[in-house]
Amino acid sequence: MRTDHAAALDAVEGADATHAAATDTLHEDAADAGLPTARAGLELIRDGIADYRQAAAELGSTLGAERAASVRTDDERRQAEAALARHADRITEAESRQQESYGAATRFETLEASVGADVAQLMAALSQVEQDKRSNIERRRAADAERESATLALGEATGERTRLQVEREEAGRDRDATVDALRRFAETGLLTIALPELEVPETTQPWAATPAVQLARTVEAELADVPDDDRAWNLLQRKVTDEHKLLADVLSRQGNNTTLLPRDDGIVVDVMFRGRPSTVAEVAQTLDTEVTERSRLLTEREREILENHLVSEAASSLQELILDAEARVTQMNAELSGRPTSTGMRLRLSWVPSEDAPAGARQAMQQLRRTTDAWNEADRAAVGEFLQQEIERVRTADVGGTWLDHLTQALDYRSWNRFTIQRHQNGQWRPATGPASGGEGALVASVPLFAAAAAHYASAGNPNAPRIVTLDEAFAGVDDDARAKYLGLLTAFDLDVVMTSEREWGCYPEVPGLAIAQLSRVEGVEAVLVTNWQWDGRSLDRVERPAAVLAAPADDGDGPLTEQTGLWG
Repeated sequence: MRTDHAAALDAVEGADATHAAATDTLHEDAADAGLPTARAGLELIRDGIADYRQAAAELGSTLGAERAASVRTDDERRQAEAALARHADRITEAESRQQESYGAATRFETLEASVGADVAQLMAALSQVEQDKRSNIERRRAADAERESATLALGEATGERTRLQVEREEAGRDRDATVDALRRFAETGLLTIALPELEVPETTQPWAATPAVQLARTVEAELADVPDDDRAWNLLQRKVTDEHKLLADVLSRQGNNTTLLPRDDGIVVDVMFRGRPSTVAEVAQTLDTEVTERSRLLTEREREILENHLVSEAASSLQELILDAEARVTQMNAELSGRPTSTGMRLRLSWVPSEDAPAGARQAMQQLRRTTDAWNEADRAAVGEFLQQEIERVRTADVGGTWLDHLTQALDYRSWNRFTIQRHQNGQWRPATGPASGGEGALVASVPLFAAAAAHYASAGNPNAPRIVTLDEAFAGVDDDARAKYLGLLTAFDLDVVMTSEREWGCYPEVPGLAIAQLSRVEGVEAVLVTNWQWDGRSLDRVERPAAVLAAPADDGDGPLTEQTGLWG
């Protein structure tokens, strides 16, 4: 420091010497030029010089404009003199032309008086001759055009006759090929399947054209309502391929197999059923006969056992599940009813029958809400019939499925109902799909999801299982009063919330506890400051933890991040 101080003193002495020399120079130059040395006087002189320069520049511009105007004035004066000279010439020429006009008029009157009638007659005859000449030229052109058209038509007719002869021969070959293709298609038996009453000629011999055309027209008339566009054809191809796989899987379990043969005119499936080749129609007829026979062999006692099992076991389980679901809905609605928004809006969930529920589901649901001990024989028969119909419907739609798959799908009561969200407005419960403010719209979409999440987590069967719900930009556009109530609703649902917000800290009496991480940054500093806070339901306290510096996140296009809050509750 002493060394630096000595150096600084030397620098000061050098600066003083420089200042003194500059001051002397200033006074000497000022005395030579007759100028003051004070800054204020010099600034006045500088301003005067600037004004003088501006005035001189304006004077130069004005003198230049005056000289240009003088030059233009001389040019315009010379142009005016030339125009006056031309005007005098035009007057002289006009007088000469007027005299010539008077002379011509006199000569015309003299000739008109002497030979006027003969000239008019001659002019009329010349006009008629000229008109006849033009008419003859037009008729000649029309005749030439007709002759050329007739020549072209003769050539086209000759070419068309040759083309038609070729097309006739090709059409004959195509007809024979189409007739043979129809005969080969009839060999597959598909015509008989599509039209059982149709009389098909013998397919082992070639067909004549006339019977084949009659057969084709009959088939077309009978199958006029069947779609035959490319889309329907592609859908049928995929359907046949998928159902062939299903058929092969089902038949292979009994030692049978199938073969799919793509052809130009369709797809043919052959079945090796019980050791002999058969068509799909023959297999279906055989199976129908067996199903009918086996259905007849079911005794009334077996039906009674099946019905009793469905009513006593499946119906009881369904009753417990349905009542438990309705109890959960009632519990969630009780939580929702105590937390209206600041505008008085209240929400509730409604579990109602679905529009696509199977027939009889509504009546079965009403019956299943009652205890089975209070059922009479008619009630037991109605519920048993409904469940049997559902099992049969599912089994028919999924013939390759197992009994477990069929029962699982048929007895899934959840598909018989659907959840709707209702809003209490003007003293009535209405669907929540109507117009609402931004905050209310956000609550209508989010609050029922909280209730559904709570119901889903309750199925874990373990009260200590995590019940995490994550929210990004939580409750954006919702007023503070509604935020407090719905954060309290999450507490009532016993949900573990992890959320982020640009301003929400969640410090409300309705919230029993939160761990808060406040993220802050300064523009231009590539770091994020993390401060930790804790809310216990009554007070907010700073929590000291080891400092951590995070790399600043990249700008995502919404502007630089200045503050962000993370909440764990």
